[in-house]
Amino acid sequence: MLLRFQKALLATLLLGFFGSTSAIAEDGDAILVLDASGSMWGQIEGEAKITIAKRVLGDLLGDLPAERRLGLIAYGHNRKGDCTDIEELATVGASRGAISTAVSGLNPKGKTPMADSVKMAAEKLKYTEEKATVILISDGIETCEPDPCGVAASLEQAGVDFTAHVIGFDITEENDAAQLRCLAENTGGNYVSASNADELSAALEETVVAAPEVTTVTRVRLRATELEGGLVIEEGLNWTITPRAGGDAVNHDNAGVLDIDVEPGAYDVAVERPSDGLKGTLEAVVIRENTWKTVTIALTFPVEATVRVDPAESGVAGTNVLIFWEGPERQGDYIALSKKGDDAGKYSTYAYAHRGNPAELRLPVEPGEYEARYMLGRPIRVLATAAIIATEAAATLTAPDTAVAGQEVSVEFTGPPAGSGDWITIVKTDAADKTYTDYHYSKNGSPGELRMPLEAGEYELRFVQGNSKVLARRPITVTAAMATISGPETAIAGEEVQVDFTGPEAASGDWITVTAPEAPEKKYNDYHYSRNGSPATVRMPLEAGEYELRFVQGNSKVIARQTITVLAASATLSAKETAIAGETVSVEFTGPKAASGDWITVTALDAPGEKYNDYHYSKNGSPAEIRMPLDAGNYEIRFVQGNSKVLARKPITVTAATATLDGPSSAQASELVDVAFTGPPPGSGDYVAVSKVGSPDLKYESYGYTKGGSPTRVRMPSEPGKYELRFIHGNKKVLARAPITVTPKD
Repeated sequence: MLLRFQKALLATLLLGFFGSTSAIAEDGDAILVLDASGSMWGQIEGEAKITIAKRVLGDLLGDLPAERRLGLIAYGHNRKGDCTDIEELATVGASRGAISTAVSGLNPKGKTPMADSVKMAAEKLKYTEEKATVILISDGIETCEPDPCGVAASLEQAGVDFTAHVIGFDITEENDAAQLRCLAENTGGNYVSASNADELSAALEETVVAAPEVTTVTRVRLRATELEGGLVIEEGLNWTITPRAGGDAVNHDNAGVLDIDVEPGAYDVAVERPSDGLKGTLEAVVIRENTWKTVTIALTFPVEATVRVDPAESGVAGTNVLIFWEGPERQGDYIALSKKGDDAGKYSTYAYAHRGNPAELRLPVEPGEYEARYMLGRPIRVLATAAIIATEAAATLTAPDTAVAGQEVSVEFTGPPAGSGDWITIVKTDAADKTYTDYHYSKNGSPGELRMPLEAGEYELRFVQGNSKVLARRPITVTAAMATISGPETAIAGEEVQVDFTGPEAASGDWITVTAPEAPEKKYNDYHYSRNGSPATVRMPLEAGEYELRFVQGNSKVIARQTITVLAASATLSAKETAIAGETVSVEFTGPKAASGDWITVTALDAPGEKYNDYHYSKNGSPAEIRMPLDAGNYEIRFVQGNSKVLARKPITVTAATATLDGPSSAQASELVDVAFTGPPPGSGDYVAVSKVGSPDLKYESYGYTKGGSPTRVRMPSEPGKYELRFIHGNKKVLARAPITVTPKD
């Protein structure tokens, strides 16, 4: 589902950007900047992101209008670790085939020099002279220099009408999305995350559903941010716009983001936030005719922080450390652990500052030099660092040299303080470090119980730290498990038989069962867990044939078999030929040894085997007392085995039941009245009731059961009125009615 969502998003956005005059003028040019860094090999529902991008872009190129001139720039596809790995693969105006070929040949490798790639695209489009649009597709943030937010603001200020639209492809981290959103916002462009349905909906509304907007006025959008590339200030600003050619300045007080129409020309723009006195200016801003230009002024102020790590200087790799900090605690600020020398946005783990002080973070499992950082969230900037060395972690494992396949073995271990993803396991000696079979989290304490593999061979026990690093290994030889199974050579279908067995020490998923000889090893019918001891009681299949008893280990491996012939079961039924509806009929029967789900019942002739009405379990002995249906018709009495297989049938004709009522025509309120009746043999749910005239058949005021014989006694209602006596059959059907008037009590 997510994969289809991602592909639909990418195609819709690009068509929206290329097909809308709000993104590209009739004669406008655009360049697609595509992320081909190493992270694009990441998977979405089992398919690499670069593969999705190639296919969607290939399909898209064939659908674009012929007049749309497009170019292509990619980064990170030639070399690892190179921030200059940016290449123009197709010049603006290149054929669709040339662009498609270039896209299909990309092989992600390296870093993410996003800002410089967007800048190169702007320069190729001559953004200082003409309208220029860049569409960036990226699955991560900048891993080089400079800051994308600052570059975007500079391009917008210097450009005639520069816009960058950004598609965040599989972005999950809040800070990553913030950086990409900032790049788009600083140029007046759109940002859409492929994993955010709300933002997707809003973007589609703007770029596809809404009618394209054609710029026919000269307009400027004024924005101020807290720091370069920081959060946009939404209110409390005083703006002053002064024409450089002379004329009166225009003031707008107590505003946030401000959209105003202006005459073409050059302006000086100043902004002040009276609440703290911060000010900023931008001079000689050129606004050309029929353009919409975004002007962003950064209000700068000192931001400082300190960090301190406990334990100081060093800690064991993979263990938690406390990071004490002081800082501005602004929206998006976070505390991170990063490898020494890594880019500002790169970290092994982090915690947002607003979640508390100190932050508890886990050191990487690889020893080395790291640093704790206080990170300004937007713009992303390192404000303070404290060095810490991750020292080598150690662990030990103690266990027997050999074990039986499938056996649960107690493994003693020591290791570093337990962290997420620390476990002991058993695997083949050549298995990758992240591989596991059965496992035990180290946080649950020593010893750990591990189940040995079902296949004999050479294995090793491992202490794995952080899901990836093996700290200790110990070889162990797994020998084949042995078992025996002994049951009768023949049995009746549906019969429960006793099966003697021996086998390895019982563990989860070890059981005795009966199946067809060709059935897969995981297949079972009735079963008995070996931990419940020998002998096992196993019910035979309902169909006659050749089967085998099996000892199955670990839900999958058969370690003992014995053939068994299942003979057909038979049964007999004896009952009268006809009965009255609702009558209870005595049914004599014979059949196989009773087991769960064996019963006598009465049903319609064409009813499925599992269908029943009244029933009697065969284990309760013959005869069975079965009540006939309330509706007349042809039925059959059945002996049903195992809830589904009919072993014997006997037809029976059910005739309609009749009844009469003989009671007084009137009675006083609340009086007890004797009502004589005739009717079918009494059964459960047969009664004489008094009900309001016109009420539902089974609605009554009071009643008397018929099982005590005629007459039965019924109490009249307390409210005078018109009523009727009713003979109710089986609590479902009215067989007779007689009117009665209830008069006031004397």
